[in-house]
Amino acid sequence: MTQPDAAGTAGDETETPRFDVFFHDDHVAPAPGGLYRLTLEHEMSGDKIGSDKLPAVEQEFEIRTPQFTIDASFVHALHPAPAAVGSFERVLPHITLNRLILPWERAVSPDLTGLPWTALLLFAEEELPGDPKAQGRADTRTVREFLSTTDSDVLLPRVDLDDVPPELWDSTCTTIDVPAAVFKDLVPRRADLPFLCHVRKVRPWQPPGAAAASGETLEIGDYAVVVANRFPRTAGRYAAHLVSLEGFADHLDGQQPGRPVVRMVSLWSWSFEARPDPTGHFDALIRHMAEDPAGLGLRLRPRQPAGARTAATDRLDLGYAPVDYVLPSGERTFGWYRGPFTPVVAPAVPRPAEGYRQADEALVYLTDTGVFDVSYAAAFTLGRSLALSDDTLAAALSAFRSRARHIAGRALMRTRTPLATAPGRAHERFHELMAGGLGHRLHTAATTTAAEARTRGATAPRIRAGGVPRPPAVAALLDRLRDDRARQGLRAALSAHLTPLISAVDQVKLLAATPLSHLVPDARMLPPESLRFFHVDPQWCTALRDGVLSTGIGTSLDAAVNRLAHEALDEPQPLTGLLMRSALVRNWPDVVVEPRVTGADGEPEPLTVAHRVVIGPDLLLCLFEGVPDEVRFREPHEGIHFGVDEGERIGLRRLTEPVGASLEGGTFPPEGEEGITRFLRAVDGGEEAEVLGLAADSDPLVPAMTVALRAAGQLGPDDPLSPGAFAVELVNAPQCITFSPSSASAPSFDQPGRQ
Repeated sequence: MTQPDAAGTAGDETETPRFDVFFHDDHVAPAPGGLYRLTLEHEMSGDKIGSDKLPAVEQEFEIRTPQFTIDASFVHALHPAPAAVGSFERVLPHITLNRLILPWERAVSPDLTGLPWTALLLFAEEELPGDPKAQGRADTRTVREFLSTTDSDVLLPRVDLDDVPPELWDSTCTTIDVPAAVFKDLVPRRADLPFLCHVRKVRPWQPPGAAAASGETLEIGDYAVVVANRFPRTAGRYAAHLVSLEGFADHLDGQQPGRPVVRMVSLWSWSFEARPDPTGHFDALIRHMAEDPAGLGLRLRPRQPAGARTAATDRLDLGYAPVDYVLPSGERTFGWYRGPFTPVVAPAVPRPAEGYRQADEALVYLTDTGVFDVSYAAAFTLGRSLALSDDTLAAALSAFRSRARHIAGRALMRTRTPLATAPGRAHERFHELMAGGLGHRLHTAATTTAAEARTRGATAPRIRAGGVPRPPAVAALLDRLRDDRARQGLRAALSAHLTPLISAVDQVKLLAATPLSHLVPDARMLPPESLRFFHVDPQWCTALRDGVLSTGIGTSLDAAVNRLAHEALDEPQPLTGLLMRSALVRNWPDVVVEPRVTGADGEPEPLTVAHRVVIGPDLLLCLFEGVPDEVRFREPHEGIHFGVDEGERIGLRRLTEPVGASLEGGTFPPEGEEGITRFLRAVDGGEEAEVLGLAADSDPLVPAMTVALRAAGQLGPDDPLSPGAFAVELVNAPQCITFSPSSASAPSFDQPGRQ
């Protein structure tokens, strides 16, 4: 089967997969670990051969394999992750091992070679006396102490200490004491073991270049996977232990051992917390938000009789919220405010050519209702506040103002020289000064004493009567800036400080710095478990930018040069985006959001996500460059998980080409029949059935699924369901749900569809 990249799903022919993933039944070692004796005998036959024989030669050797401990480098990934908290009731936990051969390189008993000797057991709280809180704790003992206990209540594996290399006797191992009743219900039956271990081989489809996601990511290589047989469906903590079954061959038949406690080696352990919630899964959360009766536009929905329309409800539908407003006279009233995120495309409003210079210029008076729209005035005021509070903006503005005053002042002094004209070369100016008598004056000044200067009297002043000449008025500069060459020359001179200012007032950066209360003026617009799509109002962003640039203007010269900054700025680009407030953000902070637009060839093309941020514990904000035709939400690609799908059923996959693709209309058990719970059993009389019966119970899963796959044409009449094929059927692929507008030409995301 194939695993897609961050933009594709298995079976989607329009996407390019990153990996080929192959599942194999096992990787049985030719010879399991243990002591061996090699005997070499030499025999000759023939008429002329005597009875003498060469002596036999014997050589003893040992194949060393992990037995009581495993190295940390053997463990590739764990799922659920250690200390994770979430809804895992559909998931079968598993451990992925870098040591491909590990589950098969020892034997459960000498006469049961080929079976896995490891199993992943999942213990709930209070099931292990030594770990009542299910934190993954275990006891530490030496191998000698473990195999030589004299406690008559403890059942040990049938492993003779003399068969263990003496150098391992005093090494330590970790053990758990399992009550006999829990052992009976939880430990896999002998026939189940092959279906709980398989081999995964990952090969590159193309050089992977997608960004890594959280959790277990698929990596090229060969791995062994050990899957638990229990769904964590009871709220609370669970401890997962990879245990050794070596020496327990006589107790894998589902019968309760005769001793009250079974002591087992724990090769690896971790814990996580399960919080079962049928509505807390990825697909359920997305669908719940999609079916929101308030719609998916960022607006208030008033409580009103159906069909009742007023000027106020029209404003609310456009995304406005009422806010307190104080008139210049001191009277209190209310005004309408709408932030930059609008459920519809905002209409154009008049704006001065040089931009807003004060907040009152941005007020919009609604003549039909006698109320002010304060949206753009609030954006302008916010821009001034950001410029004063944000270090980056303040530094960029200060540097630009200082440099502009210096350069513009020099330009005013050059009343006869165009701004775009470069000064003459230094040596030409020097010759001009020398021709004007500079040399003579310097010689006279150097050779005349102070006394002679006093007796001769002061020299005639070189400055004309009337005092120091003043530079021309700012009006002169403005007159000269009407010339395009002069304006371009001044802008070029200011470019070194204009560039960082332009970067600082970038549309996306300013929106990222905008407080949430200005983006969503009323919390009721974004209630818990809601998804809202929006357009970004470019005029609101322009007013915000005007407010930033209005800061620090102290003179008419500053105001004149400030126009150059406005001219250098590009118009705000069309942006759209979404806000999601949901437990989905808390549980899947790396949720994949993919905006796509239909290209000229009719194929979907991705749009750039200009900004993405998680605000607080459960709020996601995304901004897109352009208007998407559809937006996809995907579970983060965290490798391959195993379990059941929504509705307690297994979505069957193809075992013929293309292997791994979803089988059209294929679910198991079929609709109308009892779900997967019919194959589950409880642990030690518990109320919740969690342990999966695979091949040995009265109604096991594997034989029933084999019949269904044969009927679907995925297995031959006599073909069994192999462990590798069973693993393919239990794969839980990442969920993908697509939102699209109600029509291709609709500019709003008010009524999305769902795929």
